[in-house]
Amino acid sequence: MGSTWQRGIVVGVDGSPQSMAAVDWAALTADRHGAPLTVLSAYVSPPANMAGTMGVSVEDLRERAHDAVERAAARLDGAHPGSHPVDEQVVHGDPAHALAQRSTSADLVVVGRRGLGALDRAVLGSVSSALAATAPGPVAVVPSGAATGEPNRVLVAVSNDDAGPQLDLGFAEANQRACPLVAVHVMEPDPAAGLDFGGPDVDRQEAERDGVQRQVSRWAEKYPSVREHVVFAGGNPVDALLDELGPDDIVVLGGRPHSQTAGRLRYSVADAVLRRSHHPVIIAHHQG
Repeated sequence: MGSTWQRGIVVGVDGSPQSMAAVDWAALTADRHGAPLTVLSAYVSPPANMAGTMGVSVEDLRERAHDAVERAAARLDGAHPGSHPVDEQVVHGDPAHALAQRSTSADLVVVGRRGLGALDRAVLGSVSSALAATAPGPVAVVPSGAATGEPNRVLVAVSNDDAGPQLDLGFAEANQRACPLVAVHVMEPDPAAGLDFGGPDVDRQEAERDGVQRQVSRWAEKYPSVREHVVFAGGNPVDALLDELGPDDIVVLGGRPHSQTAGRLRYSVADAVLRRSHHPVIIAHHQG
């Protein structure tokens, strides 16, 4: 990603405090990247057999969506994030699906995340988790209570193979936000650990470290103004990443888009971090 995001940022709103916080974060990000900002709300028609008993019509839902967009625009108070007028849109359709479609033509899609309980998260899922699992393009999730100002650091989770998408996005963020970047790599467990094979495979560990350092160095050459360093951690990848996060940090993860059903059932580090993080999380999807 370049320093200027011409395709723009789309933020999904539903009128909740969490979505308004996402608007704040998205507006600041649009400013930093010179990006146009679109505020979008989506609504679905209630099932025919429930509309009467619920006392809610499709017109009511459309009106609520318009109200959510108007509240977001009022919150921006006439500002022009990224030096562009704010585009206000209301669309009919499932919110996660509508935003996932926008991610194919936007530089970033942003949503808020409610503080759901463990049972709610497991059974109901959410727009944020469904979007992060299915969107082909980059997605930012701003959880309830997260800081929406300038970050202290950008943390990037670096895998053992190709971490290009998250390093690209992470370095672009750190560059535009004028903050340091920390690349975090969780060392793979040693297959010989606990067995009498003469101790850990030092050569394998050194090769793993060197591979990560080379990946980070390639992106550091593209962004010479970004101060960066690499942290090697052990243990559970999710715990290691969350433990490394400090106040006002942003975390950037890699991931692969998949079906909405699989996204809710299939465990991944990105999904677990999204559910537990109190910091804004950006998912930079690998394609293919």
